[in-house]
Amino acid sequence: MKRDRSELRLLAPMTIVVVGAVCALIGSLWIWAAEIDKSSREREENYVRSGLMHLAETQARLMAPMTIWNEAVNRTVVKFDHQFVADNYGSYFSEYLNYEQTFVLDGLNRPVLAWEGKQETSLAAYNRLSGEITRLSKDLRERHYLYTASGIGFTSKTNAIARLTVLDGHVYLLGASLILPDSTRQDLARYTPYLVVGAHRLSNGELAALSQGHLLSTITELRSGQNVQPGSARAVFTDSTGQEKAELTWLPSRPGLDLFMRALIPSLLVSAGLGGVALALLHRSQKTARSLIASEARAKHMALHDGLTGLPNRTLFTDRLNQATERLRRHGGSVAVMCVGLDRFKDVNDTLGHSAGDELIRHSAQKIGSMIRAGDTLARLGGDVFVIIQTDTDAHSAAALAKRVLEGLKGQVTLESGPVYSSCSIGVTLLQESDIEAAEALRQADLALYRAKEQGRSQYAFFEIEMDATIKLRKLLETGLREAIHVEAIEVVYQPQVDHNGRIVGVEALARWSHPQRGPISPAYFVPLAEECGLMMDLGTLIMRRALIDSKRWPGLKVAINVSATQLRSSRFLPELKDMLRETGVEPRSIEIEITEGMLLNDDQPTQNTLNALRQMGFSIALDDFGTGYSSLSYLSRYPVDKIKIDRSFVSNLGVDPDAEALIRAIIKLAKALHLSILAEGVETKAQSHILRQAGCAIIQGYLFSKPVDRSEIDIMMEGQATSQVTHITNGRYIAGVR
Repeated sequence: MKRDRSELRLLAPMTIVVVGAVCALIGSLWIWAAEIDKSSREREENYVRSGLMHLAETQARLMAPMTIWNEAVNRTVVKFDHQFVADNYGSYFSEYLNYEQTFVLDGLNRPVLAWEGKQETSLAAYNRLSGEITRLSKDLRERHYLYTASGIGFTSKTNAIARLTVLDGHVYLLGASLILPDSTRQDLARYTPYLVVGAHRLSNGELAALSQGHLLSTITELRSGQNVQPGSARAVFTDSTGQEKAELTWLPSRPGLDLFMRALIPSLLVSAGLGGVALALLHRSQKTARSLIASEARAKHMALHDGLTGLPNRTLFTDRLNQATERLRRHGGSVAVMCVGLDRFKDVNDTLGHSAGDELIRHSAQKIGSMIRAGDTLARLGGDVFVIIQTDTDAHSAAALAKRVLEGLKGQVTLESGPVYSSCSIGVTLLQESDIEAAEALRQADLALYRAKEQGRSQYAFFEIEMDATIKLRKLLETGLREAIHVEAIEVVYQPQVDHNGRIVGVEALARWSHPQRGPISPAYFVPLAEECGLMMDLGTLIMRRALIDSKRWPGLKVAINVSATQLRSSRFLPELKDMLRETGVEPRSIEIEITEGMLLNDDQPTQNTLNALRQMGFSIALDDFGTGYSSLSYLSRYPVDKIKIDRSFVSNLGVDPDAEALIRAIIKLAKALHLSILAEGVETKAQSHILRQAGCAIIQGYLFSKPVDRSEIDIMMEGQATSQVTHITNGRYIAGVR
């Protein structure tokens, strides 16, 4: 007892010094963290303001196709056509540009049309926004006259301007655009331009999108009488007079506090460690004994459990399944084995890092563990795959559990590195025989999991006998495709791209593959198969080399080659392409690289860098299947796109659906406004060709002129074209006539 008191007296001064130092350190960290949080909040407030301004400017730029237009100048300033103005600026801006209020002002800034919602309203509505609109008009007209006076001419840079303002306590996005001719006709340029102004009230949905875009908590618009939550970030807006105010608020991220909390624990651990050293000297023998016991228990646990989640591993899973089948042999019933795979887990690792993937695995393990019964087993076999053994069950109960797991894992998960969307797919096999081995049960559940993912993910599927045949067929085709790429048995055919006189101006290179046993395989199947099997780079390289070599047969003819997202994002793509250009001696200006809208969705820097490099090398860039994806118009100005291809789904409705022709005319008008070439694919009838020609689409591709053919047939077509300008259409094939 005396020795213990003596040791305590020696430890007391040291403890006081350590505690004092730790308190001083914690105080310094707290001040530092508060400064970091303040800087972070100010940065987020700037993000919100610049994000709203970018939204307003983007919406204002969308006015250009309807304001840079000779016809609009003729029917406004030259001779005012009230119905034309109402249809093209009131109704159109409300329906397609999301402006709740639209005003058209004459050359003296007097309102001549006021539109609110879906109908025309009194010009008195203009008075509410007259102050801000006057400022917009002045800035826009001064900028326009500055450009035209300096000889620069008409340019889209002078044609749109945007502002943020406040009305009735709400934030509004204002956009203004001058109505200008789309040519340098002097008879139209001499008029003072009319002005179109649109007003859009900022919606909760746009605030939510802005929040997600900048990884912020939900931004809300503060209403009169509401108090700001302590610690909130704020963005305050005023009207043109600086009086009326509107306020946006949200809870900012607190990296300083997070850093403080992370540093706090090590600080406390240091002090605890120093005290522990003293205790360790007094209780060395007891600690050694406890350590040995803990090490033995940990070793036993690690031998049977997953290190990341603490769940049973494959060894313990096999033992538990053997126990379940043994009970099945004795007492009958059914046992369900479920394979649970997280959807698109690789994307989380690739974008947020493996630590985020590990965090998502742990989160998913906890969620699933809370849904199963005490007598069931949840194991992790590695990667993103979990296995559940459900005993004393039937098909109905197994399906019910699968549905619960699907719903439980679906939704947004907030990780330390950011929010991610989580979902899963499940494969289920129901065991009613006791002699099935664990490996076979797992294989059946895995086949069912593959079927669930193949059918679109985020669903479950039960094992069926025919799944074996499907998997074997896929393996057969995968092996065949791998061999075909290795021996270069992939064929490349070409579909002509012609003008309305039937003259070939380009060809598109397309891949074709015929399996030795299964015959021709559709590209719609074997191209995605190549993506899944990691063969896309080799397949793309093979097609690219063939097309480059064949392009030398047709001097002056543009050859279009499709490039996948996998190729664009690969570090191999550009070096291999440069090697092929040196090997073949082909000039990049004779090649057109086709990409799809889906490649631009992520708006990632590697894709931008690759496309810019291709443009610098001399390649032209075409955006394929335009209108079927989700690309915004801002992508067309941000990415180096030279041509857009109207998707065949729009062309096929020409002459059938009246809206199809209007949509195509709008796309063509947009392309011309952005100075882009345009091509329509999938043209199969003369009527479609005629409508496209009238709409202003100069280049056409489709079965009306030719199906994809071998390069030798392209040779024949080009020879016929060189000797004759007479062409005709026979049996859906393009044939060059001979004089």
